Amino acid sequence: MKFTKVALTLACSMVLFCGCAKNTDVVLKVNDSEITRAEFYGDLNKIRNIQLQGAPGEIKKESSYASLALKERYTNDVIVRELLKAEFDKRKIEATEKEVEAKKAEIISKLGSKEEFDKKLKESGISTERLNKDMANEVKIEKLVKQITGSTNVSDSEIEKFYKENKAQFTTPERVEAAHILFDTNLDSVKRSLIENDKDAKMSSSDIEKKAKEEIARKESLAKDLAIKLSKNPKEFADAAKKYSDDTASATKGGDLGFITKDSVVKEFGDVAFVQKVGTVSPLVKTQFGLHLIYVKDKSAGGVQTLATVKNDLKVYLLEQKKMQVFQKFVEGLKNAAKIEYVDESLKPENIQKQLEEALPKQLEFEKNKFAPNKKAMEKAKEQPKEAK
Repeated sequence: MKFTKVALTLACSMVLFCGCAKNTDVVLKVNDSEITRAEFYGDLNKIRNIQLQGAPGEIKKESSYASLALKERYTNDVIVRELLKAEFDKRKIEATEKEVEAKKAEIISKLGSKEEFDKKLKESGISTERLNKDMANEVKIEKLVKQITGSTNVSDSEIEKFYKENKAQFTTPERVEAAHILFDTNLDSVKRSLIENDKDAKMSSSDIEKKAKEEIARKESLAKDLAIKLSKNPKEFADAAKKYSDDTASATKGGDLGFITKDSVVKEFGDVAFVQKVGTVSPLVKTQFGLHLIYVKDKSAGGVQTLATVKNDLKVYLLEQKKMQVFQKFVEGLKNAAKIEYVDESLKPENIQKQLEEALPKQLEFEKNKFAPNKKAMEKAKEQPKEAK
């Protein structure tokens, strides 16, 4: 089961701040801190398992481009971790139990429930003790950032400048809130469905062809009847969608598609949806997917958001960007002033870079093959069922 983005960040953050294995074999020294092989590679492997979960075996190999990129990032993260820990001690930055619980509550809120939180915690193998240590470090980092960036501010002129230079970002297209009922009248699609349901392969090719055409005729007749009925009673659209629509993803929601833009749907669908009046059901629309009935719930005119409308949000965004830059500069200063010794030479930035360069061609080849058509699958799809004997 794949982690959500929140759970993934949570698990990796915990591993980063809570290395606990002890071993005399030191691989990295940051000022007075020593990182053991068991601690470093134990936690790196945990992060690799989380981030590359579900990836092909080739990608999970330690020599793969993805694994090496993780190793490079994790090495830097460990160095920063140790430098920040020292900075916490130097500035006497602490985290109270109340602050730790509040931080934990934030994550639970993002995940949706305490049950989901406990589930993700169990999946990642993180103990309650390690969780609390990680949450404490999160609190300390926030306090450190506040100390360093406390005087940072954003002027009105900076906000106006960003708005003018990025006006396209504040242009919203016309949108329509729509629902639809799909009648799958695509011959190939209907035939595939019949073949899938013919578990014992009893039907011949001609049987499938005949039944497919009969099914399409039935659906076309049903679509015409519903078009007449729903044009008179649009309020019955959701129930009809749940009962008849072949788009299973939206059918359970009464055919609801949410707000769509014209370029997010096929042309024939968009051309009708964007001229249809709110609260009405369209005539039948034919697309490559079959026949559609479209119910327009609402419309939102496009246009450019004014500076006054987005000013407050922009100020928050630009302030966070500024603070991030100030903090990154601070961390770089700590790194430049630190005594860093790569006891394990494979962790040296230049050595990891060399390995990445060597692994890149293989990664590009993998990406190329990943999106190449599967010849065998295509040939199999073209095969017609044999005549039943």
